[in-house]
Amino acid sequence: MLSMWQLNSSTLGRVNADPAKDRVRPYTEVLKANEPLIQTQVDTVVEAEGTYVQGSSYLIENRLENGAHGYWIVSEFVPKDAQKVSIDGKQTQRAIAVARAWSRTTEIPQEPQGTVKIAGRVVSNEPAVASQSRHDEDAANPRTLASTSTAQLTNLWERPLYSSILTVAAEVPASQSLPVTVEKTIDESSTIIGQNQDLTPVRAAQVEDHDINWLNIFYSLEWLVFAGFALYLWWRMLKDSLDKESDPAQYFEYTGEYFIDEETGRAYYFDPADQQYYFFDTVPDMPSSTTTSRPTAQ
Repeated sequence: MLSMWQLNSSTLGRVNADPAKDRVRPYTEVLKANEPLIQTQVDTVVEAEGTYVQGSSYLIENRLENGAHGYWIVSEFVPKDAQKVSIDGKQTQRAIAVARAWSRTTEIPQEPQGTVKIAGRVVSNEPAVASQSRHDEDAANPRTLASTSTAQLTNLWERPLYSSILTVAAEVPASQSLPVTVEKTIDESSTIIGQNQDLTPVRAAQVEDHDINWLNIFYSLEWLVFAGFALYLWWRMLKDSLDKESDPAQYFEYTGEYFIDEETGRAYYFDPADQQYYFFDTVPDMPSSTTTSRPTAQ
């Protein structure tokens, strides 16, 4: 049972793709104000309708897309039905940090104007990290960041944000419909506004982990070894007990002749000092000076 427990534990850390997370749903079902993104909601595909804040975009360095190095373009997106928050006596709407595109270059394109519809996968927030290419405010490109951290972006944009990042795989004007399949998933041919060879959608995939914890595998084998040793020890103790009865000469230092009791099968001998017979397994306790002829267990 202990071995099976360790064997099952070796795969507990696996993460498999959930088809239900690929189906598009309203962002309000996943993004909650002042609440973190929990494990059951991460990597869920959502849609929203709203507007981009012009001039809000930043570059996020060291992002891969089909093996190529580039940048995420993260923009401030305000849903039309976003929650209103009062800050310093002023009403403002909560926004979403949106990774709206992957770029091969450091050029930041203008955000789409007017109301747009977006759909993509919600991914976990990242901690704030200092950018390697932004040493100070006079750097060549001061709008480059090292991570998509809502804690950092909310201060740069001076607006409250949801605590997750929405990666955009589809983006269309509000007058058009999002490219959604019959299964309610985003069509693989979806595009973003202004897409070109250097500017493509961020097609984030669900995080999967099929690794096996080999330490648990070792522990499961170890429990089998322990069980085998316990069985061997039990067998060896039983064997020694039987051998002592059937052939005591192997276990006692004894010179002379011994006999087998026909009724019990126990071995016995004659002690000339006491002038009587003794069974080997019931040697009486006697002073050392009178036990020279008695057998001694090895």
